[in-house]
Amino acid sequence: MPDALPVIGNPPAAAAQDPATVAIAVIIPAWGQPGLLPEALASVLAQRGAPPTAAVVVDDGCPSPSTAAIALQYAAAHPGRVFLLRQRNRGLSAARNTGTDFALAAFPQARALFFLDADNRLLPDFLARAWAALGAAPPGTGWFYPDIDEFGAAQNCACGGDFSLLQLIVQNYCEAGSLVRREVFAAGPRFDTATMKAGFEDWDFWLQAARAGFRGQHLPEAGFLYRRRPESMLSAAERQRDHLLRLLRERHAPLLAPRALAALEAAEAPRFALFEVDRPGVALFLDPARAETVEAPAFRRRLLAAAQAPGAVHAPAICLLAEAEPLALLRDQRLLPMLLWWAERLLRDHDMVALEIVAADRPELSFELREDPEAAIAGSGILLLGNERLMRFAADPLSPEVASLDGEVPLPRIARLRLGLPGPVPAAGAGALRLLQAEIAALAKLRATSAGLPGPWRIDWRGKRSGMAMEARAAIGLGATLPVLPVAGRRDIGFLLPLFAFAGLEKVVMRQAQVLRARGWRTHLVVAGALRMEWGPEVAESFNSVTLFQGLGEGRLEFDIGYFGGTTSRMGTDPAAADAMGVLAHCDAVINTHAAGCHALVAPLRRLGVKVFGALHLVERTPWGEPHGNPHMLAAYEHAYDGVLVISEVLRRWCIGQGLPRDKLLLVRNAPGYATAPARVAEALAARATRDGPLRVLFLGRLDAQKGIDRLAATIAATRGPDVACRVVGREVLGDGARPLLEVPVEPPVQDAAALDALYAWADLLVLPSRFEGVPLVILEAQRLGCAVAATDVGAVAEIVADGADGVLVPADLEEAAIIDRFTGTIHRLAADRAALRAMGAAAASRAAALDWETCMQDLLARLDALVPGSVPMPVPVPVIEDAAMHAPAWVAPRGRP
Repeated sequence: MPDALPVIGNPPAAAAQDPATVAIAVIIPAWGQPGLLPEALASVLAQRGAPPTAAVVVDDGCPSPSTAAIALQYAAAHPGRVFLLRQRNRGLSAARNTGTDFALAAFPQARALFFLDADNRLLPDFLARAWAALGAAPPGTGWFYPDIDEFGAAQNCACGGDFSLLQLIVQNYCEAGSLVRREVFAAGPRFDTATMKAGFEDWDFWLQAARAGFRGQHLPEAGFLYRRRPESMLSAAERQRDHLLRLLRERHAPLLAPRALAALEAAEAPRFALFEVDRPGVALFLDPARAETVEAPAFRRRLLAAAQAPGAVHAPAICLLAEAEPLALLRDQRLLPMLLWWAERLLRDHDMVALEIVAADRPELSFELREDPEAAIAGSGILLLGNERLMRFAADPLSPEVASLDGEVPLPRIARLRLGLPGPVPAAGAGALRLLQAEIAALAKLRATSAGLPGPWRIDWRGKRSGMAMEARAAIGLGATLPVLPVAGRRDIGFLLPLFAFAGLEKVVMRQAQVLRARGWRTHLVVAGALRMEWGPEVAESFNSVTLFQGLGEGRLEFDIGYFGGTTSRMGTDPAAADAMGVLAHCDAVINTHAAGCHALVAPLRRLGVKVFGALHLVERTPWGEPHGNPHMLAAYEHAYDGVLVISEVLRRWCIGQGLPRDKLLLVRNAPGYATAPARVAEALAARATRDGPLRVLFLGRLDAQKGIDRLAATIAATRGPDVACRVVGREVLGDGARPLLEVPVEPPVQDAAALDALYAWADLLVLPSRFEGVPLVILEAQRLGCAVAATDVGAVAEIVADGADGVLVPADLEEAAIIDRFTGTIHRLAADRAALRAMGAAAASRAAALDWETCMQDLLARLDALVPGSVPMPVPVPVIEDAAMHAPAWVAPRGRP
């Protein structure tokens, strides 16, 4: 059979329907079922009140000659209303495309096409209803999909509710038998003839149309009849469902990108509903920074409608009841997204989450999950629960379970979170509990008014709309996601650390974050290995959000089978790692700074479109001097990273020696860890120039083996006397038991910039007898205020200290006793030669004055700009949701208990 497509049937001109008048073309692919084709054709020809309509039968190489013969008979009997096209057998998609292209060319005035399979039928008023909907809909409405009334295996299925692209991504509820506006085809979508041959081709077509900017509209009670048989193309496709879903997701990966899903979720299905004490209305949001407030009675009606028709009506999955002060504190401290992320996870296994905020006795943030069924929730300023749990409370407000909210009876399955913050915190109140009780009563009253009314008679086979976003995320390997919505023109970057203790590494991250924020980035701190961190105002000033997690697989390391002796991570195989991915997936870029277990997340993040960088600060060593640690682990995952940040030339050369590609390495040198006013620097230099008295020696850092704390103790013991005054500031962090008995009092760590400046201004000499280092910020900070440095020549210290010019370097390859003797001799020599000491201090200040973070970060900034352009469009076209009244659609009849 030739591939040409002849039009068969040339009716007499006088009887022919003029093709120029055709408004709707009905495309009927036909293969293998000639006995059913007459029913389909007859149902088209029997349409009442419809505009001029033509049926185009596409004989897709049917082996039965009856198919063409029947179509010819109808073409002869109904001139100009029935056409027959014939082609080689190429499949359903190709037959639909053939009919489409013919109809668009043959009927220039046709405003829409309808696809009717040869074994289905239409009731007489279907096209008239569809035509009326087309005329009333805005241009962006691309297709009109019906409810499905099945015959054969009889069933009546509902497809109602506002159109949701998010729901369509998860499951296809738009039947191929839909009226499609001409403009959709003009934009390019066609039925796929290559990838989706085995099925789901109509699903693919609707997603193409959605990506072209069109949306669907439900056509209620239209009269579409679908023949359901136990064996069909649909049942064959369902047997390959997993394979076809994979193909579909690959074809439409942009719709499933994390940022695109977030944008859709915010527009169509906000995840949270906030009831705030003493404030009217309910705020609906995905991102707490971008909420829409609606009236509480309207929202209650939505909750009830969603309980009655969960596949058609969306209600936020999580309800948040809060007092104003704790809510404001969480916002100010950038902690609200973390709380919402934790709540989403915990509500999988708990009925409620209660947050208590307490004052910490130290500058530290702590986050603790407490399983305490005996504790009352009246003192929790914030309560969170699922909307289904809230509706169950309303279903029986007199139940013991509801009564237990006052604490008289322990309420099971409550997760209690305790957040510790330094400084004043809001006093505990019962406002959130009273608000919850008031909402239960209001919902119970609303339910009572609808009790006994009939519910929808159609079966809604779709899943809950409140769960669609979760299912879409699960399809790409994400669990709970941080509720952060992308903003057009803004970029997001995450900083991933194992701990946060305000040491040099953390200061580097904060300063880098501050530079990026000044350039328009939104910055997010993620601490992967702990539920506590040191805290200060600099944190909220540096980051847009702060998230702590622990126990999501970050500690699963493989020690016995590693990479060249280094450990590898098994975090990627932990089911909980999907939640960790969800904290980072909203970012355009992520920098992993020594979070060793999280190396296993890098490849999955990169597949989601996130640009991922590793950051290396030093090559660590064991107590026996053997290299080990994060740099060795990163080398095992190098292929998954877009780039690797190194802070020194020494470290860059080490990475090249380990086989890391040169073009992946970005040299990002360190600068002082905090800003100091020039006047403060000048004051310190002037004071030191005229200072007399004993030589002031300072150690500032961790009291651990890496820092050579045993060497420091021996040096202090050997230099004690009237000519030397020593101060030691710090604490043991690594827990390696290396702290010896020091002969001077140990002062607690200092974080405040003014206090640090005071320490450096006090000192004449900073001593750092480390066993291994990177580029210590404490050296750069001391140098800035004119303090000379004596340090072991390890790591990249020689890149920031010139021996004899602005400091003293002690060779690291000497015996331990010789190293201690060198430090002791240096202190005695400089105590006696103040002129040499002052010259070193002045040279050090001059060196440090030339350093600033933006200059040091130029290579990184350029790479980020190249990989993530500064003007980032919204990921997908976001529809305008017109739902001001927030009540159930007219076809949803309220009923009794859900």
